[in-house]
Amino acid sequence: MSDMTVEPEEAKRDARVVNAAIERFLAYYVDSAHPLDYAVLIGGPWGSGKTHLIKKFLADTDAKPLYVSLYGMTSVSQIEDEFYRQLHPVLSHPGMKLAGAVSKGLLKAAFKIDLNNDGKDDGTLSPSMPDLDLRTGLDDPRGRLLVFDDLERCRIPVGEVLGFINAYVEHEKLKAIIIANETKVMEGDATYLEIKEKLIGQTLEVLPETQAAFDAFLGLINDQRTRDFLKAHADVVLAVHAEGGRGNLRTLKHAMWDFEKLSRHFAQRHWDAPASMAKVLKGVLAASMERRAGKMTEDDLTRLVGSTFHRIFRKEASGQTTAADEIDARYKQIDFDDIVLPVAVIGGMLFRGDVDGDAIRAGLDASSDFVQPGEQPLWHRAHHTFFEDDDEADAVATQVEEAFASRSVKDRGELMHLFGVRLWFSTLGLIDRDRQQVVDEGLAYIAALEEAGEIVEIGRSPFDRDNSFFQTRVIDDTTPEYRTLANAYGEASNRVRRSKYLSIAHELMRRLPDEPDDVLLDMVINNVRSAPYFDQPVMTALPPEYFVECVLSWPPKIQSQALEILHGRHELRHGDMLTSERAWVTRVEKVLIAALPKQRPMSRERLRAAIARNLTSLRPETELNELANGPELEEQNS
Repeated sequence: MSDMTVEPEEAKRDARVVNAAIERFLAYYVDSAHPLDYAVLIGGPWGSGKTHLIKKFLADTDAKPLYVSLYGMTSVSQIEDEFYRQLHPVLSHPGMKLAGAVSKGLLKAAFKIDLNNDGKDDGTLSPSMPDLDLRTGLDDPRGRLLVFDDLERCRIPVGEVLGFINAYVEHEKLKAIIIANETKVMEGDATYLEIKEKLIGQTLEVLPETQAAFDAFLGLINDQRTRDFLKAHADVVLAVHAEGGRGNLRTLKHAMWDFEKLSRHFAQRHWDAPASMAKVLKGVLAASMERRAGKMTEDDLTRLVGSTFHRIFRKEASGQTTAADEIDARYKQIDFDDIVLPVAVIGGMLFRGDVDGDAIRAGLDASSDFVQPGEQPLWHRAHHTFFEDDDEADAVATQVEEAFASRSVKDRGELMHLFGVRLWFSTLGLIDRDRQQVVDEGLAYIAALEEAGEIVEIGRSPFDRDNSFFQTRVIDDTTPEYRTLANAYGEASNRVRRSKYLSIAHELMRRLPDEPDDVLLDMVINNVRSAPYFDQPVMTALPPEYFVECVLSWPPKIQSQALEILHGRHELRHGDMLTSERAWVTRVEKVLIAALPKQRPMSRERLRAAIARNLTSLRPETELNELANGPELEEQNS
């Protein structure tokens, strides 16, 4: 080892210098002129380039390796089987269609082999196949090198695996390289370090060569504008990866791909604002790396982006640090309140594979980077008074009060933001109102909107649950005062929805005879399309007698389908959402039963069967047991 140079202190953590030194040591280690009796461990976190470095080294050396991935292996016999396969050319042929590794124990009889499916025998495996000899094909047995990858992913006990390797190193005088994320190995086996001491004589830690990996990954980007942009912003990509990549080069590759999924839909006007696109790049890279590291859920993402105030207030109130707080602290160069692209777009791509070009462009266009300052909504300016001087804060507070006095804000999202802003301003003393006055005035505002018919129905957006509108959390949203206002708007919205039930129900009844399948898809949750009324008790608006009158007027097939729709609608019992309609169904059943005696024989029997199958079966089991011998059943059977 006298020819090995010592690197200066300042170069020790340079990945290229460190990894080049590893390759030089490995060249010394595998040289058959050096009879070393220990194994070498190549360590590093997942995705750091360990396997890439070793395969590159093996391609440039004369060593005769047997390379085995231990991933998922459950017994050392599987390792021997893989050695055996590599040592025998017939078994290693790509045309050898065997499921899994070839086991010597299975080859107990000679059989013909057709490697290329041409109908001709390409070889014969003999029952007299030799025992496993890892020196096969070598002039100098010391030239054999064993490489064991993925030790931390092996399901064989670590002690057993290392004992197996030690038998070849100590007794057979072969050399072995073990590739592992040593941290994960130690987490899985507390005895590892003690066992390691007996076998491994040198541990070398691979450092990720991020620049080289970035250059290689750049060639995998298909969209030309994206590739050019990434190349021009290589320093941004590498800096973000340095903060959150955890040394994993695979996360870098996937993060670049994730950015491309979105950026290929950017319009030229967006590319013409490179500073804004750089903010998008930072946000997407960080979110992608955290998602792929398993450190971020979609809820964490919504708490992270556009929610700085919310997290500050929540942390002060609870004294607890959230995952979003930790992510924000990790990426010191990123302002997660200013990543331009909506959090819903990023979350849809990362968690559901949803990439909507129109939504991407619309989201960018609606951001403060592309909206003119005078066009920014009042709530957005109010949020950003935290970063403005006192004169600007006073001016914005005055505009907020004027907007409330004139009741000019109609949009629900804007209104919810301004409710939160007024509560915040009240606490700070920016407006001459205490918090209870803010609540009372907010309730009056909601009542005025309802009277004017300007309350909107609340959809099923997941962001409503988090009080997030326009990709930004409402300030003060966890306080009782804000919840009072949000609940009041929700109750008003429910009243608006219920006021439409009668017209909806009449329209469904009008369509049912001609479009029973479409009505079914509107009322019953299904895999074909969204069912707008599956959880809304719209039928309660109709008198049961009217529903029964319609059913009796319809042809026999439609009668059955109408009752089947009710059955399918209530069979799954969607929580308490349809409780009131369930009671309505029971009343419908009773009215139908009362009408049976007046029906002609065949209609009476058909309706009786349909009632029992679709309506009576919806009753609770206890009620069905009571009904078994009760007068109602006798009436149905009469």
